[in-house]
Amino acid sequence: MTSTNNQSLKAVIVLPNQVIGGADALEFSADIRKFVERNVQLIIVDMSAVELINSSGLGMLVSGLSLMRKIGGLLVLAAVPDKVQGLLGMTHLNTVFQSYPTIQQAEESI
Repeated sequence: MTSTNNQSLKAVIVLPNQVIGGADALEFSADIRKFVERNVQLIIVDMSAVELINSSGLGMLVSGLSLMRKIGGLLVLAAVPDKVQGLLGMTHLNTVFQSYPTIQQAEESI
């Protein structure tokens, strides 16, 4: 998992090809907290490489969204693969997360 802070109020977190919780969830939470401490208001989660995500991975995303909402910020998804988009639809999380085809479109829409 990699993260970048493009501007003082915006950050991008790039997820790996497997998002199954565990160490990834801890790293993701640490990244979110680090950005919150830096007053980042928008986190874009780049999901373009994700091939597998399980319930723990989905929970990780929901936790990140919840934390960002608590501070008045926003966490959005970008470049969600069709397979993952289908899972978000089945779990109705597609109604919870804002999702954009690309990182650039996410940045422009917010």
